[in-house]
Parts: sequence; C-alpha cells; structure tokens
Amino acid sequence: MEPIAVNRLTVDQALFAEGYAAIFSQKRQKTLLYCGIVLLAFGLLFLALQARVPVLSALCVPTLLTGILVILWALTLQKSELRRKYKAFRRVNGDASQRTVTCHRTSLSVDAGHAEPTEIDYTDVREHKETEHLYLLICSDHRGVMLARDGFETGSWDALLTAIDKAKQEAADAARLLEM
Repeated sequence: MEPIAVNRLTVDQALFAEGYAAIFSQKRQKTLLYCGIVLLAFGLLFLALQARVPVLSALCVPTLLTGILVILWALTLQKSELRRKYKAFRRVNGDASQRTVTCHRTSLSVDAGHAEPTEIDYTDVREHKETEHLYLLICSDHRGVMLARDGFETGSWDALLTAIDKAKQEAADAARLLEM
C-alpha cells in the first residue's frame, strides 16, 4: 500500500535544540522556581525570628541554602537537561542522524538506519506542535517524532494530521461499539 507521506530529516544539534525547546516544560521550571522562592522566604523568616525562637537557628541556614540551590537549579534546568539529552543522542547517533518517517494509513514508522524501524500507532499520538523548522508529534508514552517542515518527499503535514484524526475517530467508534 502506498504511504500517505514520507519525510526525511537530518537531526543535528540545532534541530535537536529546537525540538527540545518546543517540548520543555515551562510549568515544571516555574514550579521549581516558586518552591525555591518559598524556601528562601522561610529561611529569611527563620533568620529574623531566631533571636526570639532559638530552635529556628538550626533551621535558618539549611533552609536558606536549600532555597538558593533550588532557585539556581530551576534557572539552569533547561540548558543542563538539553546538554545531557543531546550527549545521550550523540552517543547513539553521532553528530547527525538521518531519519526517514513513513506515514501509513493507521501508523507511522521511524527508520533511523541503525536498528529496526519504530512503529507508532496514530492513536498513541496525543498532541502535535510546530516550530520554525519542525513538526513534532508527541505520543502518550512521552516519545516524540520530529518531522522536517521541508522534508516531505511525498504527501504533506495536512495529510498526516487528517490520517491521525481519522485513525483516532475509527478507534473511538470501535470502542463505542464494544461498549454496547
């Protein structure tokens, strides 16, 4: 059967960073930052009250230091995680990785050239994002698929989204029939 779309992509450091920035959780970073600020505020409060309540002097310095460390961690989280994940990517793929994504009627396969192609069912795709150079499909098991905006040899992004929506609708219809 003829594929719906075929996309070729060479993932280098710039594209890896672009894709990572699109999926990085700003909410998690803000939560860590707020926790650090709260710890720092409690440490300052303990410092101010240590003359009246001597027990707080033992908690003052550790709370202040923990607050400062959590704030620094939150501020450097995105860059340090990107560096760690890109090192792991390079260990497996080298400096650049050629990928071919073939989109079929109900699933897509990602062939990185060094192992068996990875099959992903369209019903596993929970969201999609667009960046300047990439289209990203994010699956329910936190896997992601990068597609180059200009890498479609056949088919298109719109045809792929239509196939994903159709496969999800068919799965929902089948689930409803089984419930009856």
